[in-house]
Amino acid sequence: MDVMIAGAGTVGYSLAQKLSFKYNVIVVDRDIRKLNKLEEDVDIMVFQGDVEDPQTYQDLPLESVDLFIAVTDSDESNLLSTLIVEDAVRVGKKIIRLRNDYFSNSAVIAKLGVDFAVFPDKLTADQVGELFAFPKANNVKRFPQTEHKLVSVKAECKTGLSIGQLTDKTMVVVGIERQKRFMVPSADEKIVNGDLVYLFGEEHTIQKTSAILDVKLPSKIKKVAIFGANVLAQKIAKKLLKRDLEIKLIEKNRELCHQAAEYLEGRATVIHSAYEDHRLFEEEGLKKADMLIAATVNDETNIVKCIEAQEYGVEKVVAINNDKAYYGLMHQLGIVVVRGSKTGAYYAILESIVASSIVSERHFCGGEAVLFMRKIYPQSPLIGKTIAHAPEGCSVFVLREERIFPLMQRPLLAEDDTILVVGKTEDEEMLQRWIYTR
Repeated sequence: MDVMIAGAGTVGYSLAQKLSFKYNVIVVDRDIRKLNKLEEDVDIMVFQGDVEDPQTYQDLPLESVDLFIAVTDSDESNLLSTLIVEDAVRVGKKIIRLRNDYFSNSAVIAKLGVDFAVFPDKLTADQVGELFAFPKANNVKRFPQTEHKLVSVKAECKTGLSIGQLTDKTMVVVGIERQKRFMVPSADEKIVNGDLVYLFGEEHTIQKTSAILDVKLPSKIKKVAIFGANVLAQKIAKKLLKRDLEIKLIEKNRELCHQAAEYLEGRATVIHSAYEDHRLFEEEGLKKADMLIAATVNDETNIVKCIEAQEYGVEKVVAINNDKAYYGLMHQLGIVVVRGSKTGAYYAILESIVASSIVSERHFCGGEAVLFMRKIYPQSPLIGKTIAHAPEGCSVFVLREERIFPLMQRPLLAEDDTILVVGKTEDEEMLQRWIYTR
């Protein structure tokens, strides 16, 4: 497959690096320094040019691409590039990243023939919002094929529970992160304090199991403090206003404070603070928060704010992770990690490339693990058959009428069943082939 990426920034670089192992990739950008670094690090083709200029695409040494991905930092550039690229290059599929949520409800995307649009700030805000349905959770993922969810919970309990003790027809343990490594556990594997346990299943069962696994974090969240009043922080606060919460935003930039107060229509407290030390927790009552969310664009600042909150007794601290290099450190410090806009866009685009009408994909555990899900539709050749075997080192389940069956029970597949396979990202290509050829 031939892939063209407009934009050599963080997201464009990461996509080119990942996709180059499997596809022919060309990256277009005006910044020769970014292109030179990309060319040095990754075996791809680069082309210097303005993605908004039709001449750029006319000068390209190719007539068609299977996939065009627009991920510059400008909505205008991304929109315009998806429009003009087809004047010179035949494009099979188009993916675009947009910051302005307005376009999610606009006809513009359809008129441009865009197959998938990702709104990264909205993705991050939605991810934070999911944590309130699961107060004990570190992360929550949804799927188009089922109401079941994938939820990670950090083990903070005294009992030596085994995986088998937690498993039933409504919920299964599909993975554990232990000492920075992901593993697919056996039924007799014992859970160790500090493990990040990945639960897949029905919401109510996960909530009950979460309370058993984690006796430390609060069961309900009412008071929330958010460090930062940037666009992302504003969208997070707007999302949380749909719940009965007391919300405070803290920001040293006065203009951002004014913007946040206007955007949130006075329904949240916006605090302009010229200082950012411990006095805030005492003077502004932040130490009484049930949850603190550090949503600045600087990961180091987010880590510091979370540590300060922990020192004042705030049990649940959440950091927006902008740079994947900080993911492991955040987890080690007991911080709940939510993908920032760029990381979220990267994974959303990767998952959309694999996705089809029957298969969806989710990356989790900081990108160390992957889950594929396949729906059995009418006329599927799999109806009436069993799953003969599973790829080595992974777990396979069949979801039927919201009940979960392990592979060992080998049920005959029926219409509306869903096949679920979980494994390590290093085996992603093998798992992808397996799920598509069942």
